[in-house]
Amino acid sequence: EGIIVNVSIDRFLVSSQGERWLVDFKTGSHEGGDLHGFLAQEAERHRPQLLRYASLVRALQPGPLRAALYFPLLGEFREIDL
Repeated sequence: EGIIVNVSIDRFLVSSQGERWLVDFKTGSHEGGDLHGFLAQEAERHRPQLLRYASLVRALQPGPLRAALYFPLLGEFREIDL
C-alpha cells in the first residue's frame, strides 16, 4: 500500500507436504476457566496482525498460506482463518 512497515514473523514453516505456515508465538499465560473462550478471543484479537503478515508473505511468494497462533505455555495451537 505504499508504506513501510516493520514486522517480525516468529516462524515461517513449510511442511513436508509443501504447506506454508505463518506461526505467531504467544507467551502469555491464562489463569482461570474457559480456556476455549480465551483462545477464541485471542484468535480474533491477533487475526489482523496475521492478515498483515500474510499479505507481506504473499507479496513475496504467491500461493496458499495458512496461519496459526501457538501458545507454548498452554500447549495450544490455533489455526487462524485468513
